[in-house]
Amino acid sequence: MEFSIATWNVNSIRARISYVIGFLKRTKIDVLCIQETKVKDSLFPKDEFESLGYNLAIYGGKGYSGVATISRLPIENVKKNILSSGLDEKRIISTKIKDIDIFNAYFPNGQNPESEKFQEKLKFIEELKNYLYSNYNTKNDKVILLGDFNVARLPIDVYDEEKMKDKIGYHPKEKEALNHLYEWGFVDIFRMFNRNQQFSWWDYRASSFRKNIGLRIDYIWISEALRSNCRSCYIDKDERKRERPSDHAPVVAKFEI
Repeated sequence: MEFSIATWNVNSIRARISYVIGFLKRTKIDVLCIQETKVKDSLFPKDEFESLGYNLAIYGGKGYSGVATISRLPIENVKKNILSSGLDEKRIISTKIKDIDIFNAYFPNGQNPESEKFQEKLKFIEELKNYLYSNYNTKNDKVILLGDFNVARLPIDVYDEEKMKDKIGYHPKEKEALNHLYEWGFVDIFRMFNRNQQFSWWDYRASSFRKNIGLRIDYIWISEALRSNCRSCYIDKDERKRERPSDHAPVVAKFEI
Protein backbone atom coordinates (compact mmCIF):
# COMPACT_ATOMS: atom_id res chain seq x y z
CA MET A 1 0.00 0.00 0.00
CA GLU A 2 1.08 3.59 -0.56
CA PHE A 3 1.86 5.66 2.51
CA SER A 4 2.32 9.43 2.24
CA ILE A 5 3.64 11.89 4.79
CA ALA A 6 4.34 15.61 4.77
CA THR A 7 5.95 18.21 6.99
CA TRP A 8 4.94 21.86 7.04
CA ASN A 9 5.73 24.78 9.31
CA VAL A 10 2.37 26.53 9.04
CA ASN A 11 3.32 29.61 11.10
CA SER A 12 0.06 29.60 13.11
CA ILE A 13 -2.55 26.89 12.58
CA ARG A 14 -5.45 29.20 13.38
CA ALA A 15 -4.32 31.80 10.86
CA ARG A 16 -3.93 29.18 8.11
CA ILE A 17 -6.46 26.50 8.97
CA SER A 18 -8.20 26.86 5.59
CA TYR A 19 -4.90 26.34 3.76
CA VAL A 20 -4.06 23.25 5.81
CA ILE A 21 -7.51 21.72 5.30
CA GLY A 22 -7.29 22.52 1.60
CA PHE A 23 -3.85 20.89 1.38
CA LEU A 24 -5.16 17.70 3.00
CA LYS A 25 -8.12 17.55 0.63
CA ARG A 26 -5.97 18.25 -2.41
CA THR A 27 -3.15 15.85 -1.66
CA LYS A 28 -4.94 13.11 0.32
CA ILE A 29 -1.86 12.92 2.55
CA ASP A 30 -2.00 10.11 5.12
CA VAL A 31 0.07 11.92 7.76
CA LEU A 32 0.74 15.64 8.03
CA CYS A 33 3.21 16.90 10.63
CA ILE A 34 2.94 20.62 11.28
CA GLN A 35 5.13 22.96 13.29
CA GLU A 36 4.82 26.41 14.84
CA THR A 37 1.15 25.88 15.60
CA LYS A 38 1.23 28.81 18.07
CA VAL A 39 -1.76 27.63 20.09
CA LYS A 40 -2.51 25.91 23.39
CA ASP A 41 -3.85 22.37 23.07
CA SER A 42 -7.22 23.43 24.46
CA LEU A 43 -7.63 25.93 21.60
CA PHE A 44 -6.31 23.77 18.76
CA PRO A 45 -8.99 23.51 16.02
CA LYS A 46 -9.39 19.74 16.38
CA ASP A 47 -12.97 19.57 15.14
CA GLU A 48 -12.05 20.68 11.63
CA PHE A 49 -9.68 17.73 11.26
CA GLU A 50 -11.70 15.12 13.12
CA SER A 51 -14.72 15.87 10.94
CA LEU A 52 -12.60 14.78 7.96
CA GLY A 53 -11.64 11.52 9.68
CA TYR A 54 -8.19 12.50 10.93
CA ASN A 55 -6.66 11.56 14.27
CA LEU A 56 -4.47 14.06 16.11
CA ALA A 57 -1.53 14.18 18.48
CA ILE A 58 -0.95 17.78 19.54
CA TYR A 59 1.62 19.45 21.73
CA GLY A 60 1.46 23.21 21.92
CA GLY A 61 1.25 26.26 24.06
CA LYS A 62 0.92 30.00 23.92
CA GLY A 63 3.79 31.48 21.95
CA TYR A 64 5.78 30.70 18.83
CA SER A 65 6.27 26.93 19.06
CA GLY A 66 3.96 23.91 19.05
CA VAL A 67 3.75 20.77 16.92
CA ALA A 68 0.91 18.53 15.77
CA THR A 69 0.68 15.23 13.92
CA ILE A 70 -2.50 14.75 11.88
CA SER A 71 -3.17 11.23 10.57
CA ARG A 72 -5.78 9.25 8.66
CA LEU A 73 -4.31 6.16 10.32
CA PRO A 74 -4.47 5.29 14.03
CA ILE A 75 -1.88 7.08 16.20
CA GLU A 76 -0.19 5.10 18.94
CA ASN A 77 2.52 5.58 21.56
CA VAL A 78 2.43 9.38 21.72
CA LYS A 79 5.45 10.80 23.53
CA LYS A 80 6.03 14.39 24.58
CA ASN A 81 8.81 16.11 26.48
CA ILE A 82 11.40 13.56 25.40
CA LEU A 83 14.26 16.06 25.81
CA SER A 84 15.24 17.88 28.98
CA SER A 85 12.58 20.29 30.20
CA GLY A 86 14.74 23.34 29.62
CA LEU A 87 15.00 22.57 25.90
CA ASP A 88 11.55 21.19 25.28
CA GLU A 89 9.42 24.31 24.68
CA LYS A 90 6.80 22.02 23.08
CA ARG A 91 8.99 21.52 20.04
CA ILE A 92 8.91 17.77 19.47
CA ILE A 93 6.35 14.99 19.58
CA SER A 94 6.85 11.34 18.65
CA THR A 95 4.16 8.93 17.54
CA LYS A 96 3.92 5.42 16.14
CA ILE A 97 1.83 5.12 12.98
CA LYS A 98 1.65 1.64 11.49
CA ASP A 99 5.08 0.31 12.47
CA ILE A 100 6.94 3.60 11.99
CA ASP A 101 8.17 5.86 14.79
CA ILE A 102 7.65 9.43 13.59
CA PHE A 103 9.42 12.37 15.23
CA ASN A 104 7.79 15.71 14.39
CA ALA A 105 10.24 18.45 15.37
CA TYR A 106 10.55 22.22 15.34
CA PHE A 107 14.20 23.00 16.05
CA PRO A 108 15.04 26.30 17.81
CA ASN A 109 16.08 29.19 15.58
CA GLY A 110 19.03 30.17 17.76
CA GLN A 111 18.67 33.93 17.23
CA ASN A 112 22.38 34.68 16.69
CA PRO A 113 25.63 32.70 17.12
CA GLU A 114 26.72 34.74 20.15
CA SER A 115 23.51 34.22 22.11
CA GLU A 116 22.48 31.77 24.80
CA LYS A 117 19.65 30.70 22.49
CA PHE A 118 22.22 29.48 19.96
CA GLN A 119 23.80 27.25 22.60
CA GLU A 120 20.34 25.92 23.44
CA LYS A 121 19.84 25.10 19.76
CA LEU A 122 23.06 23.08 19.68
CA LYS A 123 22.05 21.31 22.88
CA PHE A 124 18.61 20.50 21.46
CA ILE A 125 20.18 18.80 18.44
CA GLU A 126 22.67 16.93 20.61
CA GLU A 127 20.01 15.64 23.00
CA LEU A 128 17.84 14.45 20.12
CA LYS A 129 20.85 12.62 18.69
CA ASN A 130 21.56 10.97 22.04
CA TYR A 131 17.91 9.95 22.42
CA LEU A 132 17.96 8.20 19.05
CA TYR A 133 21.24 6.43 19.74
CA SER A 134 19.85 5.22 23.07
CA ASN A 135 16.52 3.94 21.75
CA TYR A 136 16.77 2.99 18.07
CA ASN A 137 18.81 1.11 15.50
CA THR A 138 18.93 2.59 12.00
CA LYS A 139 19.11 -0.76 10.21
CA ASN A 140 16.26 -2.46 12.05
CA ASP A 141 13.94 0.26 13.31
CA LYS A 142 11.64 2.23 11.04
CA VAL A 143 12.13 5.88 12.02
CA ILE A 144 11.16 9.13 10.36
CA LEU A 145 12.50 12.44 11.67
CA LEU A 146 10.93 15.42 9.96
CA GLY A 147 10.10 19.05 10.50
CA ASP A 148 11.59 22.52 10.47
CA PHE A 149 15.23 22.02 11.47
CA ASN A 150 16.16 25.71 11.06
CA VAL A 151 19.53 24.69 9.55
CA ALA A 152 20.55 24.38 5.92
CA ARG A 153 22.97 21.46 5.91
CA LEU A 154 24.67 21.66 2.51
CA PRO A 155 25.87 24.45 0.17
CA ILE A 156 23.17 23.51 -2.33
CA ASP A 157 20.56 24.19 0.36
CA VAL A 158 21.30 27.94 0.54
CA TYR A 159 20.73 30.63 -2.06
CA ASP A 160 24.25 32.04 -1.67
CA GLU A 161 26.86 30.22 0.40
CA GLU A 162 29.14 33.25 0.71
CA LYS A 163 26.35 35.55 1.91
CA MET A 164 25.14 32.93 4.40
CA LYS A 165 28.60 32.19 5.77
CA ASP A 166 28.61 32.25 9.59
CA LYS A 167 24.98 33.41 9.72
CA ILE A 168 22.25 31.78 11.73
CA GLY A 169 20.75 28.89 9.80
CA TYR A 170 24.07 28.05 8.16
CA HIS A 171 26.64 28.59 10.88
CA PRO A 172 29.47 25.99 10.99
CA LYS A 173 28.63 24.95 14.55
CA GLU A 174 24.99 24.23 13.83
CA LYS A 175 25.84 22.45 10.58
CA GLU A 176 28.31 20.30 12.51
CA ALA A 177 25.66 19.48 15.12
CA LEU A 178 23.14 18.60 12.42
CA ASN A 179 25.66 16.40 10.63
CA HIS A 180 26.31 14.50 13.87
CA LEU A 181 22.57 13.89 14.15
CA TYR A 182 22.43 12.80 10.50
CA GLU A 183 25.26 10.34 11.11
CA TRP A 184 22.98 8.32 13.37
CA GLY A 185 22.10 6.68 10.08
CA PHE A 186 19.53 8.94 8.42
CA VAL A 187 18.80 9.33 4.73
CA ASP A 188 17.74 12.76 3.48
CA ILE A 189 15.16 11.43 1.04
CA PHE A 190 14.65 14.70 -0.77
CA ARG A 191 18.21 14.30 -2.04
CA MET A 192 17.45 10.75 -3.19
CA PHE A 193 15.21 12.20 -5.88
CA ASN A 194 16.34 15.82 -6.35
CA ARG A 195 19.90 16.92 -7.11
CA ASN A 196 19.13 20.50 -8.03
CA GLN A 197 18.92 23.56 -5.78
CA GLN A 198 15.49 23.92 -4.20
CA PHE A 199 14.28 25.69 -1.08
CA SER A 200 11.51 25.20 1.47
CA TRP A 201 11.64 28.60 3.23
CA TRP A 202 11.72 32.17 1.94
CA ASP A 203 11.73 35.31 4.07
CA TYR A 204 8.63 37.48 3.84
CA ARG A 205 10.84 40.51 3.21
CA ALA A 206 12.50 41.86 0.06
CA SER A 207 10.39 39.78 -2.34
CA SER A 208 12.47 36.77 -1.36
CA PHE A 209 10.04 34.20 -2.73
CA ARG A 210 9.71 35.92 -6.10
CA LYS A 211 13.50 36.20 -6.33
CA ASN A 212 13.96 32.64 -5.00
CA ILE A 213 16.21 33.79 -2.17
CA GLY A 214 15.63 30.94 0.24
CA LEU A 215 16.92 28.04 2.29
CA ARG A 216 16.09 24.36 2.48
CA ILE A 217 15.56 23.88 6.20
CA ASP A 218 12.51 21.58 6.22
CA TYR A 219 13.44 17.92 5.99
CA ILE A 220 12.13 14.38 5.91
CA TRP A 221 14.87 12.04 7.12
CA ILE A 222 14.39 8.29 7.32
CA SER A 223 16.30 5.38 8.82
CA GLU A 224 18.04 2.89 6.56
CA ALA A 225 15.27 0.40 7.32
CA LEU A 226 12.88 2.55 5.24
CA ARG A 227 15.16 3.50 2.34
CA SER A 228 13.95 0.80 -0.05
CA ASN A 229 10.31 1.74 0.61
CA CYS A 230 10.59 5.39 -0.46
CA ARG A 231 9.20 6.27 -3.89
CA SER A 232 9.30 10.09 -4.10
CA CYS A 233 9.90 13.33 -2.21
CA TYR A 234 9.18 16.89 -3.30
CA ILE A 235 8.60 20.45 -2.07
CA ASP A 236 5.08 21.76 -2.75
CA LYS A 237 5.80 25.40 -3.63
CA ASP A 238 2.18 26.08 -4.60
CA GLU A 239 1.28 26.61 -0.95
CA ARG A 240 3.87 29.39 -0.69
CA LYS A 241 2.23 31.24 -3.59
CA ARG A 242 -0.98 31.91 -1.70
CA GLU A 243 -2.07 35.22 -0.24
CA ARG A 244 -0.61 35.63 3.26
CA PRO A 245 0.96 32.15 3.27
CA SER A 246 3.32 30.56 5.72
CA ASP A 247 6.92 31.42 4.91
CA HIS A 248 7.54 27.66 4.56
CA ALA A 249 6.35 25.24 1.90
CA PRO A 250 5.30 21.64 2.64
CA VAL A 251 7.69 18.77 1.94
CA VAL A 252 5.96 15.56 0.84
CA ALA A 253 7.23 11.98 0.69
CA LYS A 254 5.57 8.78 -0.55
CA PHE A 255 6.38 5.21 0.38
CA GLU A 256 5.31 1.73 -0.57
CA ILE A 257 4.77 -0.06 2.74
